[in-house]
Amino acid sequence: MKTSQLILVAAALLIVISCGTDKKEEQEKSLNKPPREEYITQIKNLEGEMHKAVEIDNNTANLAIKAYTDFVTYFPEDTLAPEYLFRAGEVAMAAKKYRRALEYYQTITQTYPNYKHVTESLYLQAFLLDNFINDDAAAKSVYEEVITRYPSANYAKDAKAAIENLGKTDEQLIEEFEKKNKDK
Repeated sequence: MKTSQLILVAAALLIVISCGTDKKEEQEKSLNKPPREEYITQIKNLEGEMHKAVEIDNNTANLAIKAYTDFVTYFPEDTLAPEYLFRAGEVAMAAKKYRRALEYYQTITQTYPNYKHVTESLYLQAFLLDNFINDDAAAKSVYEEVITRYPSANYAKDAKAAIENLGKTDEQLIEEFEKKNKDK
């Protein structure tokens, strides 16, 4: 009898302790989570710095990317989340961090399929794979996805043209361009 009472008391204590730990963790998370407006202000300040600069400053770019992605981490359901991911992709591209930019655009198409720039995000994935990461096979696949998913979008036309030019050198492209103009 005493053993079963001890087991019941121990089980009750474990339940109380584990519930208290969850509440404590939740409180700690909310204390560590900066207010939304602080992020927005920080982002606006960093964007202002970047717009003033003649060329991109890697330190400011890294701070902006971090602010954008931290916002998305803390506020993934916020309407600004996909916009800030898109901007993180733009800044990463400008800073020549192509693989990071690719990841941001992939996250947009996977997580925010109704975002206003989802078509552009998908196209930019193919563009990065094609022009900077040099993965023609993956680029072609994503270009084809743009054409299939958004056939009436301007990006579908651009994707078709890009597929035709995959793997060609600059010299080959110039030669073809000159030939087309000569024939006109």
